[in-house]
Amino acid sequence: MDIQYLMKQAKKLEKAMADAKDKLAELSVEAESGGGLVKVAMNGKCDVTRLTIDPKALDPNDKAMLEDLVAAAVNAAAEKARTAADEAMQKATGGIKIPGIAG
Repeated sequence: MDIQYLMKQAKKLEKAMADAKDKLAELSVEAESGGGLVKVAMNGKCDVTRLTIDPKALDPNDKAMLEDLVAAAVNAAAEKARTAADEAMQKATGGIKIPGIAG
């Protein structure tokens, strides 16, 4: 086995992973709850980039419902973002699964 070759391959993999992580901010996913009353856009780093609340959801007598809708939309977006980030990292690594590197 050629150690130099393995080291070069490891460097290539390391660079591909770093590049993929940098591009996670460019990924965009959207999720909604309450039949579209609350919509969340998130990037591949799980940063919320946009939150939209339909005025119909702004019932001052039902604050708990709005909080639940926001939480549900954010959680759904986070799941989509994690999935998209995992897929991007798998592409970058050629399908090699390396624990602890995604996201």
